[in-house]
Amino acid sequence: MSEVSPPSELDAADLDGYYDKFYVHDLGEIRHHLQRLAGERCALTVRAEGSDHSMATMLLRVDEASLWIDVPSSRKLLDDWMGAHLLRIEGSIDRAALRFSAGPAWLDSFEDKPALRLSLPARMLYLQRREFMRREPPSGTLVCHLRLPDGGHEVRASIRDIGGGGLAIVATRAEATFKTGDVLEGCRIELPDIGEVEVNLQIRHVLTRGHIGYDAAQAGCEFVGLTPAAQRKLFRYLMQLDRDQLARRRGLE
Repeated sequence: MSEVSPPSELDAADLDGYYDKFYVHDLGEIRHHLQRLAGERCALTVRAEGSDHSMATMLLRVDEASLWIDVPSSRKLLDDWMGAHLLRIEGSIDRAALRFSAGPAWLDSFEDKPALRLSLPARMLYLQRREFMRREPPSGTLVCHLRLPDGGHEVRASIRDIGGGGLAIVATRAEATFKTGDVLEGCRIELPDIGEVEVNLQIRHVLTRGHIGYDAAQAGCEFVGLTPAAQRKLFRYLMQLDRDQLARRRGLE
């Protein structure tokens, strides 16, 4: 088995080159970031290539050529992960987001317990906080259709700000009750001049201060398990916002 897993053709074309400058290719640097994740017991989100279903796990160990992750609790999910050519893995540390693909996985052990072992990835997307800077869209122009975890009914919420890592949504308290930690799956964002994009949102914090209105609820959300197609659309929209803002500034000079 090779020490470094080669990227698939799909992975090599990831994001049409939009994030190329943020990829790390040096194996020593990749190993360093992974060892930090393991050392601080940071959670990872893992999904099999071609699957929309993701699950949190832990990075257990990293050595010169391999990494070990905890096995999922579901036998079916374990079979899916072991049967996939690649696993798509995401994590974060010190306000930097990391994303990489590795595989195939095989069953091994860590500290006498079952674990999945994978070869180190050939490259890693490393996005620091400044790359996740939030932008404020023009008022009323950006809408998210939320699928709440209380039976699946949909709520139309406005987006107060948005960035590469997440967004802030506002809805009336009568329509939505936001709870930190909840994952809202299958939400749809209408991106002007670009089209609709589907995302999963994890609520990281809820704003309860009255200055947003006593009838309003605001939640800061993180994107979870974004597909390359969704990332492409979001990145295009963010670039569009930056161009529009620059044009407005030049018009005022």
